[in-house]
Amino acid sequence: MARRYFEDIREGERLRCQGVAITREDIIEFGKRFDPQPFHTDENAAKGSFFGGLIASSLHTLSACTRAVVEAQGDTAILSGVGMDEVKMFNPVRPGDVLSVEAWWVDLKRSESKPGMGFAGIKCKVTNQKGEPVIEYGYRYMLACRDSSQPYGRSYMASTLGSP
Repeated sequence: MARRYFEDIREGERLRCQGVAITREDIIEFGKRFDPQPFHTDENAAKGSFFGGLIASSLHTLSACTRAVVEAQGDTAILSGVGMDEVKMFNPVRPGDVLSVEAWWVDLKRSESKPGMGFAGIKCKVTNQKGEPVIEYGYRYMLACRDSSQPYGRSYMASTLGSP
């Protein structure tokens, strides 16, 4: 697939994200490394928690779903992430859950001060295998434009990321 630049992205365009399977082992490993709450790391302690069992850290859920979104972007000329929108959590993720990530491009705007780049967001809604909402969030990106005569355009991308 050819590299896609800011001009190639369309408002509302959907990304085809792969499902995200969350295992017991993944939950415990991530919890021990990054969010050592007992309901993420210890099944026995988790049974007595508010959640009544082991659950994934929201940071684990967000990280795993981020990978699905990034892979779905393919060879898009992203220069940098510039922010995240509000993260809303609805239902916990449990061992064996398979998450579906619905993601689409929003708020596309060409930079006025740097015409070789544009800004775009991606909105995400994640549900589990029961169709229950799990998490909603968004990203903001800076993308290169196709116009190679502008700073950060195609020629910049070729020199930093290689030719498509």
